Amino acid sequence: MMLAAFADPVFDSQRTFRELLQAMARPAAPRRLPVLPPSPAPVAPEAMAIMLTLCDAATAVWLQRADAQTLDHLRFHTGLRVVDQPRQADFALIDDPASMPALADHAHGDPRYPDRSASLIVQVKGFRTDRGLRFAGPGIPDTATLGIDGLPDDFWQQRAALSAQLPLGLDLYFVASQHVVAMPRTTRLLEA
Repeated sequence: MMLAAFADPVFDSQRTFRELLQAMARPAAPRRLPVLPPSPAPVAPEAMAIMLTLCDAATAVWLQRADAQTLDHLRFHTGLRVVDQPRQADFALIDDPASMPALADHAHGDPRYPDRSASLIVQVKGFRTDRGLRFAGPGIPDTATLGIDGLPDDFWQQRAALSAQLPLGLDLYFVASQHVVAMPRTTRLLEA
């Protein structure tokens, strides 16, 4: 049985898109997603909201775990194209960060076309704004403190290695507990 998507596809995707823009404009700050659509496991509703909003028939997506129900749901509601390798994807959905591929395995653009890079949607356990790592960069007044629960131990070291290649890199969306945190490639980790 096919699950529904957004109850009001036009307005729900517009509302979600506005929140995603705000999340990218204000990195490292959790933003509450306005609509959480039904989603087949293991895809979290927050991740599904992003995919329904940003993906269409021209989008190549890599799924960490691609069962038949998830594939049918995404193809029916977005028309997206599923690819076999992370490097081929415009978007990658990570539902188990503990076993995710290395960040270097995803497309991070090339010098002539840095925009030909992947955006990763990473399902995590939760966020903490009272303690964690400190970030700086465009959209962050002074610094921002954020803890993200559930990432591999070497995640930030991998990201720091990619950050040295700006303007190449990856844009990240972390999702948990009805919220999204965006981390564009221009956001810098100040301490590990």
